Amino acid sequence: MILRLYRIELLKVRRSLALMMAFVCPLMVVALNFLIQLKSKHPPPWNMFWMGITGLWSYFMFPLYIALVTALLNGNEHKNSTWRVMLSLPISSNQLYTAKLALAFTFVLLSNIALFAFGALAIQILAWTGISTEGAYQFSFANAITMLTFTCAPVLLFQHWLSWRFANIVAPLTSGVVGAMGIMQIGQSKDWIYYPWSYTMMAMNGSKPEMREQAILLTVFVGAALLLASYFWLVRTKHEFR
Repeated sequence: MILRLYRIELLKVRRSLALMMAFVCPLMVVALNFLIQLKSKHPPPWNMFWMGITGLWSYFMFPLYIALVTALLNGNEHKNSTWRVMLSLPISSNQLYTAKLALAFTFVLLSNIALFAFGALAIQILAWTGISTEGAYQFSFANAITMLTFTCAPVLLFQHWLSWRFANIVAPLTSGVVGAMGIMQIGQSKDWIYYPWSYTMMAMNGSKPEMREQAILLTVFVGAALLLASYFWLVRTKHEFR
């Protein structure tokens, strides 16, 4: 049943704003790094190019994108009052919630793949300008995509619950903005372990291997706790909305 609901949700987001944002947001990050590389008289090593892309993405744009895409995926249901229609079918709120959550993870994965695809395209354009691309692809793309998609789980779970809970799109978007801004302060301090918005940045660009490993472990435990809490809330509240 969940797989069937997931397929239905996929059909509903064709030609949607959420789908467009899955490409626009990573494109903006790559475009900024592309311009920096293009204008530099002495372009930095290509590993710095990729670190710049993943750093800006995880440090700022990614938390905002997660807030935006979860708000858009659930916001249309609030706007069109289709929650009641869906929940009048022989399905449970848990099943619908899970299908929507799986869809949100799909969008996150899609945006991460697009990030590196646009990065590769930027390198090809730079090559046409005469810049050497030697060593440009000596980067672990599969590992980076996996880490980005996995370590955002606590934030995605929270934002998904928030956009499901509140019909007003302002609440999840405000949370996303505040969360991203908090990385600038908390993410650079010793208290980053208490701030899930910093896990992705630390897992990708942590200064020590121990910090990167700790970010992965925290993702597992905090993500599991949030997932259980959200399902417990669903059972207790009977999918009430505001």
